[in-house]
Amino acid sequence: MEGKKTLRQKALEEIDKVRWIPESGYRRIRSMVENRPDWCISRQRVWGVPITVFYCKRCGEVLADAEIFERIARLVESYEYGADIWFEKEAKELLPEGYRCPKCGSTEFEKEEDILDVWFDSGSSHAAVLKRRGIPKADMYLEGSDQHRGWFQSSLLEGVASYDEAPYRSVLTHGFILDEKGRKMSKSLGNVVSPQEVVERYGADILRLWTVSEDYTEDVKIGEQVLKAVAEDYRKIRNTIRFLLGNLYDFNPDRDALKPEDLLEFDRWMLSHLQVVLKEVHRFFSQYQFYRAFSALKAFVNRELSAVYLDVLKDRLYVYAPDSRERRSAQTVLWELLLALTTVLAPVLSFTAEEVWQTVRRSIKSDLPESVFLASMYLPKEELIDEKLEEVYSKLLKLREEVNRALEQARRQKLVRHPYEAKVVLGLPPGLKDLVEERLDYLPFFLSVSRVELSAEPKGAVELEGEEVKGLKVAVSPAEGQKCPRCWLYFPEEEFEELPDGQKVCRRCYGALRAAGVV
Repeated sequence: MEGKKTLRQKALEEIDKVRWIPESGYRRIRSMVENRPDWCISRQRVWGVPITVFYCKRCGEVLADAEIFERIARLVESYEYGADIWFEKEAKELLPEGYRCPKCGSTEFEKEEDILDVWFDSGSSHAAVLKRRGIPKADMYLEGSDQHRGWFQSSLLEGVASYDEAPYRSVLTHGFILDEKGRKMSKSLGNVVSPQEVVERYGADILRLWTVSEDYTEDVKIGEQVLKAVAEDYRKIRNTIRFLLGNLYDFNPDRDALKPEDLLEFDRWMLSHLQVVLKEVHRFFSQYQFYRAFSALKAFVNRELSAVYLDVLKDRLYVYAPDSRERRSAQTVLWELLLALTTVLAPVLSFTAEEVWQTVRRSIKSDLPESVFLASMYLPKEELIDEKLEEVYSKLLKLREEVNRALEQARRQKLVRHPYEAKVVLGLPPGLKDLVEERLDYLPFFLSVSRVELSAEPKGAVELEGEEVKGLKVAVSPAEGQKCPRCWLYFPEEEFEELPDGQKVCRRCYGALRAAGVV
């Protein structure tokens, strides 16, 4: 009929409505449907799903009506061997008793011997799996990239032919698994990596982490070296979480947590930056870019968290009195970090996350949901993002990297063994001067050194100019004074106080011991 759309035209229209992940899948299936020949759904095989059609032996009339199809379907459902009933029973046993050809009245019929194309079988699976449950269509079909020619396409054509729409809202395709040299796995090459062996050797979480860390839109490689690298990533994440747990042993969030506005500036920055990272992670999750989500989390854990925040925080956590604002401010953010990392990583590091969760319920907060999988995933809180603070610490972190470069050179020259033994003199460019001067008392702790001074022309045993921060000059020398045996920082002798046992500690440590009731 003029104006009526063909199955191909309707299928192409439906392709445009589906979300294809990655986007290259859209171009691939559209090209295939545009150029494919007509689909012959019958196959000449001795096994498979039968085409349940009868032929009149006398006149050749084709018996293909809904009543007969429904009867055959009921017989298949009731038969012990399912569809085998078609091949084992005679035509007269399958048709209603006394059935006659509607055209010539004959009672002699023969069965169709061809079977349905197996792609028709899989393509119509949505009718059995979804439609019978009242679900209009699947949220996603997920399979390998070869299924644009197979399951994805047969499902599309069958869905459009039967229901005038694609049976899925989105389609995600992945590549194939190769060995470390990029070869297909085969028993003859002896390069097959068994998932069970990986689980037995490394644990299920390592296998899951490998899966999520790879770009599944391409072919992915697996082997001993790849798994060792993944295991190292896992070790760093686990150790970071252990650090968080270890420093929350005396923290009760209901009693001890500070409000965001009462946190120290460095802690407010980390709380803000956590939300920025979570926004990025959840954006990648929503785009099914799991490897990018994990990459963002890994970079955060290794860079801003372990190498900067937790490193700087050790002084406050270990030196100040247990109930001090300095320590509770730090612990408040550690608690938020613990909840965020545990719930966000739970879909991947499932066993580890549950182990952490049960530890938290026993030792920190017992009224949490019974399992991490009954808890809500930590979502970013926009109100905690401080753009101004993000900009401030973006500059301070670059400054810290430059200072670390100078400290490393001083360590190589054996001028200092640990950053605490160093004094740093900074010559600041105009863009950093006000920012640093406002935080000069705090800067030694941020840079993990004993003393920081400012000078237009810094002098020291090691002198460097900034690489990332243009106009910056850094000089490093051994710190003057004596070492506090408690915090390990160096102070002038007049800044020490004597303890009852005769030992001397710096004034800061003395105050912390008094606040803790030790002195």
